[in-house]
Amino acid sequence: MKKEFLFFADYYRDHITNDIMPFWDSRCLDLEYGGYLTCFDREGNLTDDNKYIWFQGRQLYVYALLYNNIERRSEWLTYAEHGYKFLINKAYAGNGRWNYKLNRQGDVLVGTNSIFSDFHVLHGLAEYMKAIDCKDERGMQIVRESYDTMEKNMYDSEFKDIYENTWSPIYIWHDMYLTCLATAEACTDVLGAQRTKKLIGECLDKILYWFAQDDYKVIFECVTRDRKVDVTTPKGRFVNPGHMLESMWFCLHEGKRRNDRRIIDRAIEITRWGNRVGEDREHGGLFSYVDAVGLEPEPIDWFKETNSMWDEKVWWSNAEALCCYAYAFSLGGDREFYEIFKRQHEFCRTYFYDDQYGEWFERLERDGTVKNSSKGTPWKCAFHLVRALVMIEGVFRELAGNES
Repeated sequence: MKKEFLFFADYYRDHITNDIMPFWDSRCLDLEYGGYLTCFDREGNLTDDNKYIWFQGRQLYVYALLYNNIERRSEWLTYAEHGYKFLINKAYAGNGRWNYKLNRQGDVLVGTNSIFSDFHVLHGLAEYMKAIDCKDERGMQIVRESYDTMEKNMYDSEFKDIYENTWSPIYIWHDMYLTCLATAEACTDVLGAQRTKKLIGECLDKILYWFAQDDYKVIFECVTRDRKVDVTTPKGRFVNPGHMLESMWFCLHEGKRRNDRRIIDRAIEITRWGNRVGEDREHGGLFSYVDAVGLEPEPIDWFKETNSMWDEKVWWSNAEALCCYAYAFSLGGDREFYEIFKRQHEFCRTYFYDDQYGEWFERLERDGTVKNSSKGTPWKCAFHLVRALVMIEGVFRELAGNES
């Protein structure tokens, strides 16, 4: 197996460094005004020069992650510093909060309407602080402020700045907890496990035992504040297989860090659920969304805003699925997950990757036909794809090492 594991480790390292990042390295740095440009068509032409702050944070995270995990290239650290300076000088609203949208020059267009901006900037800052060994005191102070504010707001049932979700007195949202979990995990490396333990524990409990419902064998995107499901409405029945698998690899990652088989085994079980409801056995890849009780799926929130059909294949969910299957195989040892991973690998390599211009297409029809060829949009940057591929490379590199 070592030869196969090395093949995948080498393939994904090469895919990151030669197929994906050259697209971004050559055009995303805004050398005139700072920060990153993130909206491009298939060929790489700029389509929107606004600075969506959660994507400024995500792009910062990507460059710091590459530096920390793939290769300590000085240019990647320089690119990360470029984004970091723009964020702290232009996007910080103070008191641990981050604006949502700036124009290219850095003027605020939309303020602190989204905890997701707070999540993603903090995620990027933490990874960058790790890259520079926490030597920037101003940056560390902002990390501490942002973490404290994020934690406070996650426990505040009246906190309403949760775009692109809609606050409800009835429901809580899976994607808030999964994104918070990933952010808090990144902060562990710079703030310490004791500081992040409580919030990570809260996110794990909500994801694994509130949103994940054994009676239905799915993760619901929303449950009630008293831990019930509501299958009387399309929103209550909505299931996002991409989020299921994304949050499971976060849980697997934390279970491995803690050496906690209870977390790992529960996450592997739910990964099976995600594959069962999400994998398209006829055409390959992962469906965009499904209905928990088998009715015709109806879009909500992001899916509605982007006019997404349930049977389309979206880049981010398919990348996250790929990562989750690799993680589940590595921590559970079940050959079935390895076979699922290889199916997903072939689908993504065949249909998502653009071998003419680089990067992955944003969206495919069910049969793999390209529906949206854009490489960067107000919803897409390098983040999901590169993060997933970096983690996959690490998983297979470690598996190969264990075969020695």
